[in-house]
Amino acid sequence: MKSLRLNTNGSTPLHTQVASQLEKQVRQGKWKPGEKIISERELMELGNISRATVRQAISSLVQQGVLEKIQGAGTFVQRAKIEQPMNVAYSFSQQLRGLGLKLEDKLLNREVIQASEELAKKLQVRKNSKVIYINRLRFIDGEPFMISKAYVPHSLCPALLEDKLETSLYSLLVERYGLPVIHATDKIESFQADKETSKRLNLSSNVPILFVERLAYTTGERILHLGLNYIRGDRCFFRIDLSSQASTLEVKP
Repeated sequence: MKSLRLNTNGSTPLHTQVASQLEKQVRQGKWKPGEKIISERELMELGNISRATVRQAISSLVQQGVLEKIQGAGTFVQRAKIEQPMNVAYSFSQQLRGLGLKLEDKLLNREVIQASEELAKKLQVRKNSKVIYINRLRFIDGEPFMISKAYVPHSLCPALLEDKLETSLYSLLVERYGLPVIHATDKIESFQADKETSKRLNLSSNVPILFVERLAYTTGERILHLGLNYIRGDRCFFRIDLSSQASTLEVKP
């Protein structure tokens, strides 16, 4: 980018002109998705404009989803978000591999725990029953994408504690134990990540987390799996196809 051509006498604000020219450069492939653009200081010099004008221009493009700011690193071209349909009991790993993305897992913890009263209620097992807990940090193309915590009743698949997790958990459960996911219920929330989660996912403080709690059921309406997934809100969104049938709203405590 050699210069900013700005009309200081026109009616269009300078920050709008700067944003328009930056967006044009992005659309023309000057910078690829995930690539860092030139610094604020360089933009100030190219247009002989104030830092406030530059920041206003960048802020508008961030809001439009063209750019993203990463604290301490700079401004980058927004990467395409992963669209996750919600019409099936999806597996993240199978879905991402289907999109041609390289998914890798780092096992943070795997152990047998005793079900607390709350966990036992969700899994429909007795309190203090054995539960296999699996905690993984999942990467897409080398970048942290989500933290996945899984709880599976030990009685359903006791050897899962030693099994190699080289494929999706759902694939392993059906192929090794004959436990398919028949249906599932997801609850989705958005919130700011705590310090530990932000650090693991390499997030700046202003990036939201998508939290997905899943209860998956297998044959006989047995609960197979409770999943707690903490997903980068800047890399994923969910799509739900709705019918015209009226629904009933509930207020939950």
